[in-house]
Amino acid sequence: PTGLPVLLQRSFNKESERTAVLQSDYVHPFSEEGKWEAGYRGSLRNIDNDYLVEEFADDTWQTLPNLSNDFNYTEQVHALYTNIGNKSGKLSYQAGLRFEYSDILTELLQTGEKNQRDYANLFPSLFLTWEQSEANSIQMSYSRRIRRPRFWDLNPFFTFSDSRNIRSGNPNLNPEFTDSYELSFIKYWETTTFTSSLYYRDTKGNISNVRSLEQQGEDLVTISRPENFGRENS
Repeated sequence: PTGLPVLLQRSFNKESERTAVLQSDYVHPFSEEGKWEAGYRGSLRNIDNDYLVEEFADDTWQTLPNLSNDFNYTEQVHALYTNIGNKSGKLSYQAGLRFEYSDILTELLQTGEKNQRDYANLFPSLFLTWEQSEANSIQMSYSRRIRRPRFWDLNPFFTFSDSRNIRSGNPNLNPEFTDSYELSFIKYWETTTFTSSLYYRDTKGNISNVRSLEQQGEDLVTISRPENFGRENS
């Protein structure tokens, strides 16, 4: 009806993921309530995402390179950990330490763009429980945690919801680290348990989506991408 030629496009998406997990644990009881644990855990992960867009022109299907994307993600995480716990009178405790080494490689095959990130970190934890009586107890805890960027957060390929709104990942993203503190009171009855808690969490390198305006030709284009943006407290 418009008199314009028919535009034919087609897309293909193939994604594969391979994961291997290696784990070894050792447990050594040293008293009626006490035990020492140590172990290793390794996680090996590879994701390949191949996205192809073609357009029919001149009687053949032709690849649209600006819309096609072959992205490879390789992740290795190796962890050594130890943990000790025991009980003395009304006080029980559990203390742990985990060492983690992460090695992450992303590659955009169309452009040969590679980015490797590796980091080593320590993660301590401590849990204390004071049993005031059979019906009441108080718990205190501290732990440090990590949140790594997700697969799509690291993919630098641009995706379009329309010509003026573009989203991409950021291969230079660092992980978030959170220090978590918690104080809890627990009340027991025969058939019911009541728990109340007060917590504080401090997150450094918070991953947030940042939107910016850029001039492209005569148009203003909105570009959205994740960044390590400051600090978050809750």
